[in-house]
Amino acid sequence: MDGALLDPVRRARAMTRCECTGLRFEELVRRLREEGLSLEALQEKTGVGRLCTACVPDLCDHLAPGR
Repeated sequence: MDGALLDPVRRARAMTRCECTGLRFEELVRRLREEGLSLEALQEKTGVGRLCTACVPDLCDHLAPGR
C-alpha cells in the first residue's frame, strides 16, 4: 500500500480559514490586495495566525505566488 495513504499528515485537509478569528483565507487575500497590507500587517490588524498558529502553514500556501 502507498505510504502516503497511511501518513495522517499528508491525508489531512488543508485549512481554509483561521479558526481562532473565523476569517476565511479568501477574505484575507482580498484584504491584502485591497488594503495593500503585508501578511505581518494583516496579522497585526486581525490577529489571524497569532493565537494557536495552526493555520499559518496553510495560509502561507494559500498566499503563495501562482495560486
